[in-house]
Amino acid sequence: MPLSPSPAPLTADDKEVAGVIIPGLDFVAIDFETANAKRASVCQIGIAKIRNGIVTNTATEYVLPPEGFQNFGHWNIKIHGITRRMVDGAPTWEQLLPRLTKYVKDLPLVGHNVSVEKSVILQASAAIDVEAPEFDYLCSQKLAQHHLPDAPSYKLNNLVEHLDLPGFAHHDAGEDAVASANLVIAIAASTGLHTLGELWPPQKTYSRPYVRRAS
Repeated sequence: MPLSPSPAPLTADDKEVAGVIIPGLDFVAIDFETANAKRASVCQIGIAKIRNGIVTNTATEYVLPPEGFQNFGHWNIKIHGITRRMVDGAPTWEQLLPRLTKYVKDLPLVGHNVSVEKSVILQASAAIDVEAPEFDYLCSQKLAQHHLPDAPSYKLNNLVEHLDLPGFAHHDAGEDAVASANLVIAIAASTGLHTLGELWPPQKTYSRPYVRRAS
């Protein structure tokens, strides 16, 4: 399902996903791939919308990175297989960002090590001189660390295998987004914690600023 009508809509994946009805478990899982080491060099986006613990639709789309960030590094290509030629004719971040904002609305964005997704959104937006939307971000990796203390690894592919979740093609943005969604759904189902506020560990707060003492 596309983010919104456009000349270059996201393609619906219609991938079979895990899910049970969990009233109130609503979010958008998201993942990006980049052309090089710069977070602004977004070249693929994957999303999965979750309503009541069910993945209602998923989408994947190539993105033409902002000018100045269109060099595709050898290491990145080796990881995700996306080349410069493959993004020819793809929407730019300037075209995609308002569609993403409309699609997400007031739902939180969930990603595995979501600080990367947040950084991509901020830096790609800065590269085109546009203010990034103020999304709420939640990390499925931190969620797993909190609820699965004995997991052998907190990498997404290893957690999927550990919990016997549906397999996926790692480093495809759409597949990674669905895998992150399935991870959250599985943890919610196993713990009986159905709201995002209950599921995620509380953010650390500090009563006073840290002051470095002289040695």
